[in-house]
Amino acid sequence: MRRLPVSFTFIVFILPLFVLISCGDPENIDKAKDDQTTETQNVVGIETLFDETQFSDPIMKELLMELNLCNGEITDTLDYLNPSCSPFFFKFHELSKEVELKNGFMLQLKSKVNGFPLRRLLIFVREQGQLIKVNGFVANLIGRRKSSSGHDDLLLRFNDNEEGEEVFYNCYFQWLKGKYEFLSVEVIEGVNWGGPVKAQFKDSMAVEIKKEITENQMIF
Repeated sequence: MRRLPVSFTFIVFILPLFVLISCGDPENIDKAKDDQTTETQNVVGIETLFDETQFSDPIMKELLMELNLCNGEITDTLDYLNPSCSPFFFKFHELSKEVELKNGFMLQLKSKVNGFPLRRLLIFVREQGQLIKVNGFVANLIGRRKSSSGHDDLLLRFNDNEEGEEVFYNCYFQWLKGKYEFLSVEVIEGVNWGGPVKAQFKDSMAVEIKKEITENQMIF
C-alpha cells in the first residue's frame, strides 16, 4: 500500500492529543458523550460469524449459482478456491424492505474465498432480468441505520495496511441513484491507537480516507 500523505498522518496521530487537551472542559465532554450515545442508538450492529449450517431461504443457493459464485454439486466446506454453495462461505443481507431477495441483496463473502485474503461485500440488483453488481467493497459490514431513501446507510469496516501496520477505517455509505456512495469516516484506528473521528476533522478525513480506499481498490 502507498504511504499516507503527511497531512493525513499528522491529523491521525494528533487526534488522541486533541482528546486529552479537551478533557478539561466538562461541557465538551458531555456533548461528545451525547453525540456518541445518539449515534450508537441509531445504528443496528451486525456481526457475521459464518457459523450457520444451512441458508434460511432455499433461493439463496439459487442466487449464488445464478451468479456462478459457488459450486452447487459439492458440499465440502474446506475448499476456499472452489467454494460450495454454503453459508459457511456466504452471508446474505437484505438490501431494502421494499426489495425482494431475488431482486436485490447484499452478500458478504468470507475471507479466503476464491483465494482473496479479506472479506468482501457485494451488492446486487436485478435489472432487465439480470443480477447486476452495483457495488463491491473489500470490507466487513458491521452496522446499518435507517435512511429516508428506503435503503439503510451502511457502516463498513475497511482493513488497510500501511508499511506493515494494520489500520482500520469505519465508514458510512449512503444509497444514491441506484448504488451506495461514500458518506463519512467515523473511526480510524490501529493497534493501541486511534478511535472516533472528532466532528471538526470529519470533512478533511472523509476526503483522505475516500481517496485511500479508492486508490487501494477497496471499492470496485
